[in-house]
Amino acid sequence: MKRLTALIFSVFLSLSLTAPVWGAFDPEVDYMSRMLDAVASGDTAAGEAAELSRNEKIIALEMEHIPIAFDDLNMLSKIMYAEAGSVWLDDDWRLCVGEVVLNRVASPEFPNTLREVLDQPGQYYGPNSPYLAQLLPDRNCAVLAQRLLEGYRGMEPSVVFQANFQQGSGVYLARCDSQLGWTYFCYSLRPEMYPG
Repeated sequence: MKRLTALIFSVFLSLSLTAPVWGAFDPEVDYMSRMLDAVASGDTAAGEAAELSRNEKIIALEMEHIPIAFDDLNMLSKIMYAEAGSVWLDDDWRLCVGEVVLNRVASPEFPNTLREVLDQPGQYYGPNSPYLAQLLPDRNCAVLAQRLLEGYRGMEPSVVFQANFQQGSGVYLARCDSQLGWTYFCYSLRPEMYPG
């Protein structure tokens, strides 16, 4: 009898270790909202936990939502806030900043991850920057970053530069602010590399 009990227990144990474990999420909880709150409060542990539960929920319930890494949401929110977080700038300005970063990630000319794009020498602040590390973006920047990570695009994919001077092969959009001056969103030097 002990042998049979041990065999049943070992079969159960091996099945439970190989089968996916669902149920750690609550179907009623909006885990994206928790991720957004975690970005705004700087609570990385809560954001990462919400990411895991959200992704588990998406898979288990066969939802059509796009999985989003908390680290990507957090970094994109921070760079948008650092570059265009002034309260008098509009959401379109912030979206343009975030979109240039994501255009670079998708570009054959730049690294393939958000962290690597932000870490390039002379570009942005880098994720290891003390300034960026302590920065707490507002929830609005996090919501806009979510929108971009879910696929919203308002500019052409070849718009990969943002600066207070013109560069690349031409200007896609120029924005002027009375306090910050001009910001130019510019095309790549190699626009032929991008789909039309």
